[in-house]
Amino acid sequence: MSPGAKNRTLERRENLAALVASALLHLLLILAAAWFLLRAADSTPPPSPKAALDEEPVQLTILPPAPAPTPKPRFLSTPKQENLERTPSKDAPFESDNDSLAASTSAPTGAEPIPSQEGREEPDIQFQDQQYTAGKTDQPAAPAVEQTQPATPAEAPAEPQPTPRPAEELALLESPKPTPPPKPTPEKKPAPERTARPASPGAYQPETRITRLRGNISNTRSRASVEARSTPLGRYKKQVADAIGSRWYYHVNSQMGLLNIGTVEVRFQVLPDGSVKAPRVLTNSSNESFASVSLAAVIQAEIPPIPPELVALLENGRLEIDYSFTILGN
Repeated sequence: MSPGAKNRTLERRENLAALVASALLHLLLILAAAWFLLRAADSTPPPSPKAALDEEPVQLTILPPAPAPTPKPRFLSTPKQENLERTPSKDAPFESDNDSLAASTSAPTGAEPIPSQEGREEPDIQFQDQQYTAGKTDQPAAPAVEQTQPATPAEAPAEPQPTPRPAEELALLESPKPTPPPKPTPEKKPAPERTARPASPGAYQPETRITRLRGNISNTRSRASVEARSTPLGRYKKQVADAIGSRWYYHVNSQMGLLNIGTVEVRFQVLPDGSVKAPRVLTNSSNESFASVSLAAVIQAEIPPIPPELVALLENGRLEIDYSFTILGN
């Protein structure tokens, strides 16, 4: 064999040995990497149940809305209806001193549970025209109020705002009663106890005018009314309204020249013995004189004691009432 051929044979053997060594080296690296990955996989802790739950898709549950609270029935004095064909519903929207069923003089034109009828635009709900009738005539004198309204309303300047007086002082605003014919001066008798006051001012009835209403009552009849249940609270509120109204008309009739047209809304509490606590004016679209006589009517009214069966149902045994007084235009 020539030296050149021998060198080429040695070179091929060296190349083959290098190739085999390289293949073995790569194989060892692959096996080492695989072994490392297997060990790492064996050392990884299994996922916790919480993590498995977190990976689940989010589910939404739609709950029905909570039922709305049942609104308290609104007080409304209603005319007495004879021979009712059924008893008013326990869920009637009004409570009153008389049971009444819903009726309307016109087809429904609104959404409220009241009748539709033509009349005047007034803040209260009234179903009939009636004239004012005085109750008892032995009323205390009306409170004195200052002359704040000039003779010509068109030229009247802005009315000055008087300094507010505490409600307790309004009872002291009364002027003395007229002096009777000459007689021996009788001894002054102490004021009667609250519990001895009568429960009703007698034949008193307020002046009312039919108001314009738009409601959803479809039971068309010749006389409008609402569905109302007679309740002990409704009957007592009627006594309170009559006691205050009788006193208010007395004040207004004696002071009419000082009062403006408008409405005064008053809030007060009635205690178990019938006395009034914390009267205050909420709104006033008239003048201060009107507010004064309205508060005086509330304070001086002969309100009867709250019936014992009602006291147990009231918060702190007190009844809070919102009352409005209105002088109407012609």
